This record gives sequence, C-alpha cells and structure tokens, in this order.
Amino acid sequence: MIIANLIDRFPRPFKFAIVGGVAALVHFCMVILLVETQHLNPLLANVFAFCIAFCVSFSGQKLFTFADRQRSVKESIGPYFLISLTSFIANELLFTVALYFLKIPYPLALVMVLMVVAVGTYFGSKYWAFSISKK
Repeated sequence: MIIANLIDRFPRPFKFAIVGGVAALVHFCMVILLVETQHLNPLLANVFAFCIAFCVSFSGQKLFTFADRQRSVKESIGPYFLISLTSFIANELLFTVALYFLKIPYPLALVMVLMVVAVGTYFGSKYWAFSISKK
C-alpha cells in the first residue's frame, strides 16, 4: 500500500512517460525482433508492433496514469484507439521518410519517431480519451 500511495503522488505526465516508455520499449523490441528474426520490412514490422504496444499502452494508461478518472473501458477505448491510430499513422509516415528519404538506420529512426508521436498521444489521452466523465 505504501508503494501505491507513493505512486499516486507522481505527476500525471511522469506516469504517462513511464507507461509510454514501457509501451515504446515493447514497440521497439517487437520491430527489432520481427525484422531480425522474421526478416520483415521495418514498416510492416511496425504495424504488428503497434498492435501489441497499443494493448500495453491502453492498459497502463487506464489502470495507472488515468486511474483516478471515472471513465469506463468502454468509454475510453474508442477515443484512445483513435488517438493511437492517428499517432501510428504519423509514426508510419515519419518512419517512411526517415528510412527511405533520410536513409536513417531503422532502429534509430524508430526511436526518433516514437519520441515525437508520444507528445501528441499524451495530450489526446489527457483531454479526450481519459477526460473526466460528464455524468
């Protein structure tokens, strides 16, 4: 209980960064794993990695970052998915540019892209997906 009380005192952006960091690490590792072991194109591997990271991210944000908000899973998953999908589209476009136009190696390009899209995801989550219910 002491740890839970301590965690509750963390500012929301810090909690979001922890969960987002874990989801980004899962995303990154999945891309590397799929490219290196299954020889998938990095852009295709990115799609599969997004699906797995989405589950990690939504669960963590719902249960940890925005646990004090009273929105149900049903109320928050749709907006969160749209925010994540929009972020993923930006991710995939930026990843394409980094890989094919800027010729940045895929692991470095992915790290850069994941960091950029995280900012938009935070604000969309805070002000829409996990906003305070108007009941």
